[in-house]
Amino acid sequence: MGDRLAQHILESSSVRKITVKLPSSLKSSLPVRILNDGYNMRQKSKWVVEAINELLSREGWEGALLSELMIKPNAQDVFSVPESVVNKINQEAHRVALLNPSLNATQSSIIRAAINRRMLGLIITNT
Repeated sequence: MGDRLAQHILESSSVRKITVKLPSSLKSSLPVRILNDGYNMRQKSKWVVEAINELLSREGWEGALLSELMIKPNAQDVFSVPESVVNKINQEAHRVALLNPSLNATQSSIIRAAINRRMLGLIITNT
């Protein structure tokens, strides 16, 4: 029993809550898409993390940030993201900021781009 509790605590400590700025239209359509993709709302963060990982694994993914420059977020949502993915997002944001500061690479813009791409069907994951 103690080992299971320790493992649960370890898993919980390696996950961070990330607040992401989103347009209200995206926030309201997200649950419908998540459910349509065969996930439940308790798996919302899993769906988003899969989208992030898939986006960042693509060569030239930075181009997805161009469309994010036009978005004016007026809402927010919170996702539970593994620390390793948060670190990956932060590293990529820093790298892009050095190479092309005009893309305004932030945690929110990268996560928003991943969500948008998955919503559009441009990111397909195996569930």
